[in-house]
Amino acid sequence: MKKIITLLSLILSFAFAVSSSAQQVIASAGDYFEGDNISISWTLGEPVIETFEGSNIILTQGFQQPYDFYLTQVLNIPAGWSGISGYLDPLNKGVEDMFSPHLSDFIILASMTELYYPDGGVNTINDWSWQTGYQVKAENDFELSITGTKIDPPEVDLAAGWNLIPVLTPCGVATDEIFAGMTSLNIVKEVAGSNVYWPEYGIGTLTDLAPGKAYWLSTDDATSFTYPDCAKSSYAGKPQSKPVNYTPWNDLNYTAVSHAIAFPSDVLKSGGLKVGDYIGAFTPDGYCAGRTEITDPDENIAVLAFADDEITSGKDGFDAGEMLQFKVYRPGEDKEFEMTVHYVTSLPQQGIFQPQGMSAVKSVTVSALGTSDMSELITEVYPNPSKGIFTLTMSYWPKNMNIQLMDTKGRVIKMFKPGSLANGAAFHFDLSYLQKGVYFLKLVDDEVIGIKKVVIN
Repeated sequence: MKKIITLLSLILSFAFAVSSSAQQVIASAGDYFEGDNISISWTLGEPVIETFEGSNIILTQGFQQPYDFYLTQVLNIPAGWSGISGYLDPLNKGVEDMFSPHLSDFIILASMTELYYPDGGVNTINDWSWQTGYQVKAENDFELSITGTKIDPPEVDLAAGWNLIPVLTPCGVATDEIFAGMTSLNIVKEVAGSNVYWPEYGIGTLTDLAPGKAYWLSTDDATSFTYPDCAKSSYAGKPQSKPVNYTPWNDLNYTAVSHAIAFPSDVLKSGGLKVGDYIGAFTPDGYCAGRTEITDPDENIAVLAFADDEITSGKDGFDAGEMLQFKVYRPGEDKEFEMTVHYVTSLPQQGIFQPQGMSAVKSVTVSALGTSDMSELITEVYPNPSKGIFTLTMSYWPKNMNIQLMDTKGRVIKMFKPGSLANGAAFHFDLSYLQKGVYFLKLVDDEVIGIKKVVIN
């Protein structure tokens, strides 16, 4: 006798006859299975019962599914700056509600364009979005729970330029796997970390994208990528920890924004650097805002120089327009060296700090601390052309230097006196009141020491 059973939890071992009384089924999902001696169908929705009389028993019952379909992800947020994202679409998207249990530990949350800053009374984010990553700063470690539904498909759309990307998979992914074949990709780097994936220079210290994290990504073209299924991922779960400071320099303040500088291995070798040496990036005030160790003589390396943290009172990183300065520390000899750096012209910043800037080194000269030849004056004007707002940066500033602004006929229009500035510091000036065109900055100490062309457009 063939039995057709359509109640999941009913084990039919008896037969009976009853008159039918049908109700409408309101169901959002369901399915059907049929075997040799049994068929099962089910619906997910409002309880609906139908019974029928016959020689073979047929019983149909819809039911409200009690199973919880929602998932939970826990984000471990450390003290300081970090990047976070979620692989779930939250049920409760309001960031104020999400972070309300942690206000004593939480400071600020920011996307690329929006901000939630409780102490400042600012919330332009409003709702959490799984489509972006976030920069977050915490006073103390805390855990943030997100309850929601799986994102399907786990696809990330990228705009040309910089993106703050989320990790939309619970199992992570290897950078070589996810970005292979993305020809427009420039660089991927940690938020508030030192690891980078920079294919052009063969630098791959950022080996994996970890669940719960967010990463900066730069691409030349708008494109997209999709995270693989966990079963198909080669993610090894390698930790991307911050290195221990074995130098005499200050500990780094890992802010959310940085400037990447590539050092090819042949440049390091020709400059006399060795395995075990540390390269530090210093602000004009002498603050170490970036550091990396040479661990393999045949590997290219990158130094990430971090921006000043605008939330803190003291200056603990670079400001835009400041010149990057470098030192080398050799632990085996317990010695520091000054390092003069020259840059390739294919990347725009060429050693002038910009948030999310990129520079690459073509040569270095290492000398004993305090004995470097300062006769080579390095000057940069940035941005150029501009609408009239310029920044002049110099490797060293003569104390009595004057800056003469001249037109194309050599007439002096204005004089500037920067005064006593730290080597590598930036001097900002506004020429937006002038007509569009070409002008010149004559740098005069006891004699003319340089002329820079500036263009107002």
